[in-house]
Amino acid sequence: MSLYDRFRRAEEMVANRHPRDAVRMLSGVVEEEPGHAAAWELLGRAYFAAALLEPAEQAFRRLIDLEPTSGWAHVALGLTLDRQSRHREGAVYHRMAAVLDPDQDRRPRLVPAEES
Repeated sequence: MSLYDRFRRAEEMVANRHPRDAVRMLSGVVEEEPGHAAAWELLGRAYFAAALLEPAEQAFRRLIDLEPTSGWAHVALGLTLDRQSRHREGAVYHRMAAVLDPDQDRRPRLVPAEES
């Protein structure tokens, strides 16, 4: 299966609420392509959805390394830190996100929305 196919499959896994399966798939993707920002974002979202907050934090930190001007990435890291009760640290990233993208929704969707 190609890297692209594995990435797309992992997107489906996250959307269908199988984040741990997505983590397994994406771990190989980021190992092969460590500069693949979209894969790091999806990996962070998968970890977050699986309540694996320390790995989610590391994935979002890597995403910020790759895309330092991404307001979304800063919000995602801030929310991950908040979820770990590290509110002071999280506030730094929320403030940075507000500077980087003043119009950004401050609550990015890290997990799939509930179906109606």
